[in-house]
Amino acid sequence: MRRTSWGTLAATALGSGLLSWVVLDVLTNAGVAPQPPWLTAVVLVAVALWLLLRGRAVRRMVAGEDSPMTPLGAARVVMFAKAASITGSLLGGFFAAGIVVASEHAQAPLNQDLILSSGLNVLACLLLVGVAMVVEGWCRIPPEDDDAPPNSSMTLA
Repeated sequence: MRRTSWGTLAATALGSGLLSWVVLDVLTNAGVAPQPPWLTAVVLVAVALWLLLRGRAVRRMVAGEDSPMTPLGAARVVMFAKAASITGSLLGGFFAAGIVVASEHAQAPLNQDLILSSGLNVLACLLLVGVAMVVEGWCRIPPEDDDAPPNSSMTLA
């Protein structure tokens, strides 16, 4: 399995943001302004913290230290980290589009609340993506033999 690239995450966020911008613009012009809940940011931060804790256990296991992590558990953590980075990019694009659409009429109190809640959610998405990329890096294991090429380190999966 290959590590998630920053380019893939940026393209995912951009695509999600453009599509969301079109949909949110149509909805807003129709009189419907979807308000993202504040709880979304809390959940995203909680997921990032959980992933960070599980990633630290994998990091200790890879380093040969005592860890409650099993190889199967480590594979699950690295897959969850990959999924979290992509999900964070998708949601980040959506919430960024909400900021763009609401800022067209930023004087309205409802739009000010929308900008605030969307901004908080974008920050939580950035935290999730950052933690997921760090954990993916922690899950890399070095090659076991000296005959392997120098750039052939593997990721658990």
